[in-house]
Amino acid sequence: MKPEFDAIIVGGGPVGLLLACLLKQQGRRIRVLEKRTQPIAHSAAIGITPPSLHILDKLHLASEFIDAGLKVRDCFVHGQRGKLGCVSFRNIPDEHRFILALPQATTIAILQKHLGSEFIESGCEVTGLQQQADHCIVQTSSGEFTARFVIGCDGARGRVREFIGMRAPGRSYDCHFVMGDFIDRTGFGEEAHLFFTATGSVESFPLPGGQRRWIVQTDRRMDEPPQGLVSYLTHLRTGITVPSSDQVNESVFTPRRFNCDRYYDGRVILCGDAAHGMSPIGGQGMNTGFADAEFLAEVLTKSDPLALLPAYNRFRRKAAKTAIFRAEWGMWLGTWRGTTRSALRDVILKFLLCQGPVARRMGPFYAMLTIPFNTLARVPQASLRPHTV
Repeated sequence: MKPEFDAIIVGGGPVGLLLACLLKQQGRRIRVLEKRTQPIAHSAAIGITPPSLHILDKLHLASEFIDAGLKVRDCFVHGQRGKLGCVSFRNIPDEHRFILALPQATTIAILQKHLGSEFIESGCEVTGLQQQADHCIVQTSSGEFTARFVIGCDGARGRVREFIGMRAPGRSYDCHFVMGDFIDRTGFGEEAHLFFTATGSVESFPLPGGQRRWIVQTDRRMDEPPQGLVSYLTHLRTGITVPSSDQVNESVFTPRRFNCDRYYDGRVILCGDAAHGMSPIGGQGMNTGFADAEFLAEVLTKSDPLALLPAYNRFRRKAAKTAIFRAEWGMWLGTWRGTTRSALRDVILKFLLCQGPVARRMGPFYAMLTIPFNTLARVPQASLRPHTV
């Protein structure tokens, strides 16, 4: 039998939609299955790095994204006794010398518009998955679909990984956060600010539309934070007044890390947060997923995709492993508490941010320019020829 689709993508988040757009551009028959029927209420990922903008430029969307977001060129770091230094992106070796701040909901909206609603099945939950020799059968709440390949882009708690029984070794971290978006009255403009204190961290990032995100570290996970907690802890630790009446949303998270044993099983492939998870501190998760999507789109348009899946697995697992480590290192240092450890952190950060040769590497480091294989252009092209795998 001839399958209905070349690829079924389970999950209509940023990574799934980007993959769908790239495959559509190559003339592939695709369908995105998304169980949500309404837009997400709160944007998790807000940072888009230069390598991701180059990937989006393949769809001629980079300029639209840039016009919709804010260009963060400087991130100021504060310690217990004041400003320690700045991570600047103004001189990084890329044409995009900034991190783009853009809510995830806007990223989804732009990609949905580019893809077209006719390629998306909303309110469609996957309930079963079977593999045959030359195709897959996907059972859903909306009926049955067949495709040559099924790609799980359904996130860290998605069911596709469960259906194929893929192990995802990892653990949750013993640190917790509450974040909220506020009307911005700080005067910080497009600057990001990180505050590391003896009682916990506070992070602040600009958003389009005159808003700013504040993230505060908490002693324990608070699924129902007391009203005004973000405002209270921000003022306590930084002295900055962020009126609770200006808060427009709120969410809590406890970071977790994992990296699947393998990113595919037969014709079922994992991509983005379904394949790997990392602390959101540093904003690397979605961008790592974008690079997964770019690589996988290339694989699925070759004559023998099955022969190239080991290369996808090898290169993307290595990139994710690096990003996971970096996110963990940054979160580990940033969440130190107590007077002694806070003072030690100040010394470390002052060295990293103010010593010339080291400081110059911080911008490219946090812009993800030094992540291995951060775009397809940095993957040896011989690896994309079946006889080399």
